[in-house]
Amino acid sequence: MGESRRPTEVAWVFRPDLSQRRTQPLHALVGKPVYGVGAPGDDGRVEIVLQDGTRVRATPGEVVAE
Repeated sequence: MGESRRPTEVAWVFRPDLSQRRTQPLHALVGKPVYGVGAPGDDGRVEIVLQDGTRVRATPGEVVAE
């Protein structure tokens, strides 16, 4: 009947696990939009490219939909 169907927008953002690593450089990257994610390496980590061009290695679970 009167249902509104608006499209859902989802963005991928970087949410690093700050408990496992030296956190100082990562705090500035929390919540940054993700541009791309590479294939997992031998260690299970992926290269993440943020929209500003920053590259980090992280687990796939550190890229979340928001």
